[in-house]
Amino acid sequence: MLLGGGERPGRVMERIVALAGGAEARFLVVPLGHPEPEDAAATLVRELETAGAGRAELLSFDRETADGWEVRQRVRQASGIFFGGGDAAKLAGALSGTELEAHIHELYRRGGVVAGTSAGATVLGEAMILGPVTPGDPDRAVPAIRAGALAVEPGLALLPGVIVDQHFLVRRRQNRLLAALLENPGRLGIGIDEATAIVVGPGDRLEVLGEGLVAIYDLSAASDPQRDARGNLAASGVVLHLLASGQRFDLVRREVQIP
Repeated sequence: MLLGGGERPGRVMERIVALAGGAEARFLVVPLGHPEPEDAAATLVRELETAGAGRAELLSFDRETADGWEVRQRVRQASGIFFGGGDAAKLAGALSGTELEAHIHELYRRGGVVAGTSAGATVLGEAMILGPVTPGDPDRAVPAIRAGALAVEPGLALLPGVIVDQHFLVRRRQNRLLAALLENPGRLGIGIDEATAIVVGPGDRLEVLGEGLVAIYDLSAASDPQRDARGNLAASGVVLHLLASGQRFDLVRREVQIP
C-alpha cells in the first residue's frame, strides 16, 4: 500500500488495517527518514489504532542495528509495517542489503502489509528519485525533461520494475518522473497524488484509493530517447494513464482494468 503523502484519508487507513488482519493486526511504524521521527511515529500509531489495528508501535533502528535479533524478531511477528515520509535515501541506506530488508520482503510474501507514505512510498519501488542533483526547494517543479537533472538510486524493490513518485500533481512532478523513466528504460512510472493511495495485491493488480489521481507512465513501446544539444530528452509512443479511486491497473499486462 503506497500513499502519495499529505492527508491520509480514514478509509485508506482502514483498508490498510483490514488487509493486515483488522483487530488482530500488529503494525510496526518506521519513521526513520523523518526529521522528527518520534512525533511522526506517534501520529501514524494513533491513525492506525483509530483505524482498528490491534497494536501499532515504533520500530527504531539504524544501519548498525538493523540486523539485531530483536529488530528482526519484531518484524517476523508483525502483520504490517508502515514507512513514514522524509528522506528516502536515509531509509534505503539503513535497510539496503541487510537481513532486515529480507525479512520485510518475507513479510510481504506471506501476506502481510508493507505500506509507505511520501518518501516511504518512493523507497518501495525498484528505483527511487532523490530529487534534483542540485538541492533546492522540494516543492519547486523540475523545469525541464532533461538528462542528468536527477539522482536515481536503487530502492527496496517491493514493486520490481517500477519507479514511484509522490505528491505528484500538487508538486508538479511530471517532468522529473518522465526524465527518470527516459534515463532508466524498461521501468513503469507511477505518480501518486496527495490524499491518494494504491494497493497492490496478488497477481500484481493495482487499485486506486483516496481523493486524487494516480498517473501511470508506460514507455514499453516508446522510441529510444533522443537528446538534443541542451540535454532535453525526446521520445514518441509514451503512454499515460490517469486513474481515479476505484480504478484498477494490471502491472504485468500494463493495461487498465474496467471496473
